[in-house]
Amino acid sequence: MHNYIFVWNALDFYLNYLFSIDIKSYLVSNFLLISFFLFIASYYDLKFGIIPNKLSYAFIVYALIFNMILSLFFNNFFIIAFSVFLTLFVSMISFILWYIGFWGGGDFKIFVALSLALSFLDYNFLNYFNIFTNTNYDFLTYFNIFTKSEYSFYNVLISDLELSISNQFIFYPKVFSMLFNAILIVFLILSLSLIYDILKNKKLKYYSILSILDFKSVFNQLTTKLINVNDLSEGMVLDRYYFNNPIIFNKINENNEKEINTNLNVYKEDEIYYFLSLNRIGLTKEDVEFINDLYKKNLIENPNFKIKNAIPFMPFLTLGYIGFLIFGDFSSIISNFIKILF
Repeated sequence: MHNYIFVWNALDFYLNYLFSIDIKSYLVSNFLLISFFLFIASYYDLKFGIIPNKLSYAFIVYALIFNMILSLFFNNFFIIAFSVFLTLFVSMISFILWYIGFWGGGDFKIFVALSLALSFLDYNFLNYFNIFTNTNYDFLTYFNIFTKSEYSFYNVLISDLELSISNQFIFYPKVFSMLFNAILIVFLILSLSLIYDILKNKKLKYYSILSILDFKSVFNQLTTKLINVNDLSEGMVLDRYYFNNPIIFNKINENNEKEINTNLNVYKEDEIYYFLSLNRIGLTKEDVEFINDLYKKNLIENPNFKIKNAIPFMPFLTLGYIGFLIFGDFSSIISNFIKILF
């Protein structure tokens, strides 16, 4: 009983402390803590190629607590409710991106946490419902955003903190602007890598305009590596492996029909066959044993397999986040620049 009283008193003291500070300080601390989580996640992604679940879950818990305190601060339940519903929507999109192999599970969870921690940037989304409901309510006012602070909520975000959060090409959750910023940064780095390769190897005369714009070969070089059959392990994402033996084609199809724990799919391209991992889950234990068995029986000859070596995406997402806070949506900036030119 004494423990519960102690926890309650500690929580009461903490909330009273928060309510004694202004909203600007609280939001600034949130942006700084988000940066801390993203930098730690980037470190793990770069050094170990994996983001710890404990870090992802800690970020999610923090984001929930942040929104709960924000709801208490303004005495409005809709703040936490909106943040949860928006994050569920973002989670569905993020899950689809994970399933098709766009990013790994760690990136997915950090992105969901980021969405939850920044959901307050999208409160104006609710005003779009006026189009369908024929109402004239300003939901920012309905949220009582101004009741406990001398600051206008969006003035704090845009003027006082000098954020370009309203600078978007089209309207979508702000966290997607950060994702698009990250993708554009990756695109820029790939472009520079291609230009460097052209200049270094003096291949300029062999490149047409179309080939310069074709990043597929550069991307494949950066994201794949050769692995010997003996070094294959569970979880590796297998790229296309070509062969010309129809027995293997039939065997993989049989395994899939029997619902064996396999993540291999096989295709026929003219007279040549190839198999590869179905998604980012990668090779199962049964897949590794199956491929080794094929090689031992001389059903496949090439002992080297292309493994998709994903580019650590978290550092780019971190840069996309920082870029968004300073400049806004890069795609909007590019669009406006093109309009000025033409």
